[in-house]
Amino acid sequence: MSDPVRPLVALHGNLGSTADWEALSLQGLQAIDLWSFSSLSFGEFADELATTLTEGLERPFLVGYSLGGRLALHAMARHPERWSGALILSAHPGLCCVEDRLARRISDEIRARDAREMEWGAFVEKWNRQAVLEGGSANSSQLALEPRREAIACAFESWSLGRQEDLRRSLSSFRSPVRWITGEKDEKFTRLGAEMEDVFANFHHVVIPGCGHRVLQEEPGEVVRALNG
Repeated sequence: MSDPVRPLVALHGNLGSTADWEALSLQGLQAIDLWSFSSLSFGEFADELATTLTEGLERPFLVGYSLGGRLALHAMARHPERWSGALILSAHPGLCCVEDRLARRISDEIRARDAREMEWGAFVEKWNRQAVLEGGSANSSQLALEPRREAIACAFESWSLGRQEDLRRSLSSFRSPVRWITGEKDEKFTRLGAEMEDVFANFHHVVIPGCGHRVLQEEPGEVVRALNG
């Protein structure tokens, strides 16, 4: 008899939504609306995810993209036995340098201010012009997030990479399978993904050729194949 299929719990990226996971066309995937919880700290959200948000699910499988991947990593570090495994897409395990954390907190405070004060379309365009995102125009789903702008601003403050601890050491207690996906053109995050082989006992890093940071949007089929694997 084959093992039962584990439930999937998915966490979207910044300026994303639960609808981002619809491209995977996976039945039983439970997508979490992160903007409903952005006032929580990393630790508070990890605890909420491991309890109330996944109540009744037997050892679900975590899937997280970018910001959602960082939140998933915190949940894996704090509650390693809760999850049957994880698929992490284009995520950062944490900055090692105190100075880098401070600089990132300052830049994210500016983003939080912009999210509150700028014309929303202009803010989204500015976000998409980041080098790591390879440019691109604002899409309709991002523009539709304007009513959530305060929650998004809170996320830049609460979940800034500058407030995230370096999780590499604490993640070594996670023994379930981890699959890590990055895009070939996303050199920084591909390098970070390769480093995680020294962290996890059961780890496989998938680099998608010709793909950038937005692996969920660019290559949803590859994400599904990694999940099936």
